[in-house]
This record gives sequence, structure tokens and C-alpha cells, in this order.
Amino acid sequence: MEMETPTKSVLATGARLVLRSWRVLWWAYAVNLLLGIVAGLPVAAGVSAILNNSFEAQRLVKGFDLGVFLSLLMHPEVTLSTFVPGSIFISLLYFVFMLFLTGGLLADFRQEERLSFGKFLESCGAFFWRFARLLLFHLLALVPAGILYGLLDYGTEKVAENSPRDSVGFWLAQGCIAITALLFFVIRLWFDVAQIRAVAENERKIRRALGKAFRMTFGNFGSLFWIFLRIGIVALAGSAAAAWFFFKVIRPEQVGLSILFGQVIVFFWLVIRLWLRACETAWYQRKFPAPVAFAEAPAPPSPLEVEPPPLPAPPLAAPSDEASS
Repeated sequence: MEMETPTKSVLATGARLVLRSWRVLWWAYAVNLLLGIVAGLPVAAGVSAILNNSFEAQRLVKGFDLGVFLSLLMHPEVTLSTFVPGSIFISLLYFVFMLFLTGGLLADFRQEERLSFGKFLESCGAFFWRFARLLLFHLLALVPAGILYGLLDYGTEKVAENSPRDSVGFWLAQGCIAITALLFFVIRLWFDVAQIRAVAENERKIRRALGKAFRMTFGNFGSLFWIFLRIGIVALAGSAAAAWFFFKVIRPEQVGLSILFGQVIVFFWLVIRLWLRACETAWYQRKFPAPVAFAEAPAPPSPLEVEPPPLPAPPLAAPSDEASS
């Protein structure tokens, strides 16, 4: 059953679904903020132990001085090897949390009404391990893309060395990046459709879901790319406006405002990602609607099962004269 009438655009349908799932969006942001604070506390403690008693602290508070920053990294209390493993662990933890939420989100996007909290958690748990297996296949699919990038990069370096113009190497490198980025995007889109199909068909066999999603993705690549392109333009425009506001309006000494604005950007990118998944789900619903189950008419009974009509009752006899006397 389709979620909306065909006249309503997929982007508008996706936006409506994201607005309906605003609670999940806020949960995703809140967990991101909480884990970010947990990851930043050790760094803040190590840095404050040095900068609180240093006159050079103002050169980092009111601006960014590369020399002061490099000298700060030379202290054993703030070495990157101390904080990077913890930050990587926090990032992986949030990634697993979002992978857990994905099953419930996609199941909720397919419904006319918002899922209850219990049904949402049930969907999250039902599809988590299937999506974890899809993630392993996704990582395997990225290996050839990485190898291709290495070969293209090596080839562009050789061509640039033999070219009389210096700009040739630059443009070849940009083309190599563009080709690899497009390939990574296609792979990401393929696995997005595989996740949606696994939820729509309750598919347990991951390789079958990947095979069907491959044919769906490349058979309808134009419409999917058009959805991604428009959302990507919105994302780039919003990011460019945010960068302009950050560097032109916010002053370096306004640390609190910088942190607040950074959280606005994080929330914006979460909205963009959920909007893309909602639009992909709406596109799938319209392109591959679920078959409508029609109720079968009851079969006519066999002649042996037909009960004969009841015989009419015999007429009552008129009372005789003897009985009346």
C-alpha cells in the first residue's frame, strides 16, 4: 500500500516522515551530545591543567595560534595517543547505536501512523543483526573501491610527472576523487535500498536482499540519484551558509556561541541523513508497493452438503361432528 498519493513529491513525503519522527531525531542528537561530552572531558581536563596557569592561553581562546597549539601537543598530558583511542571507541559506540535505531526508523517510515514505543524497539532489535551482517558486506564492497582509488591515484601521478603543464596533475587528481566518491555513493545507495527491502519484505537472507537491492538500485538509478542530488544540494547550501556565519559573524572569543552553533550544525546533518532515509523509503513504497490481499469468495457448497428444504407440515384435520357434540 502506498504511503501517499502519487501527486505528492517524495521529498515532501520524506520531510513529513522526519517531522513525525521528531522524538527519535532528538534521541539521536541527545546521545550524540552526551557521548561527545564524555569524549571531551579527558581532553578538557588535560588541557586545562596546562593552560589555566599559562599566559599563552588567551592566544587560543581569542583565536587560533598554530605555534601555541603545537607546543601544547608537546606536553605529555595532551598527547594524541592518550585521547584518540577513547574518541574512536565513543564514535564506534554511537555508530552502533544509530545502526540499532535504523531498523525501527525504517519500519516506522513505512507505516501510516507512528509506531508505538514498544513496536519501535521490537523493530530495532529484530533488524539489528541483519543490518550488522549487511554492514560486513558493505565493508567488503568498499575494498575494491579503495583499490581502484589507489590505482587511479598512482596513474594520475605518473601522468602528471610526464606532463609539461603543472595543472594537469591537479585536475587529474580531482577527477580521481570524483570518480571514487561516485563509486562510494553508489555502494552506499545500494546498501540503503538493501536495508529498506529487508524491512519491507522481512527478509532474513542477507545475500538475497543484496541481490534484489542491486537490481532495484541500478534499474532505477536515475530516480534515486535525482533524490540524492536535491538533498545533497540542500546539505551543501546549508553547510556553506553555516561556514560563512561561523567565520564572518561569530568572533573567536565567543566560545560559548561557537559551541552552540556547532551543535546546530550537527543537528542539521542528522536531519539531512534522516530525510534521505525517509525519502528512500517513500520512493521504495511507490516503486514497489506491497501487493493488496483480496478476500477470496467462499466456494459454493457441494450437492452432498446441501440440506434438503424442510417438508411442509400436513394440514390440520377439521374436527368431526361427534367430537363437537
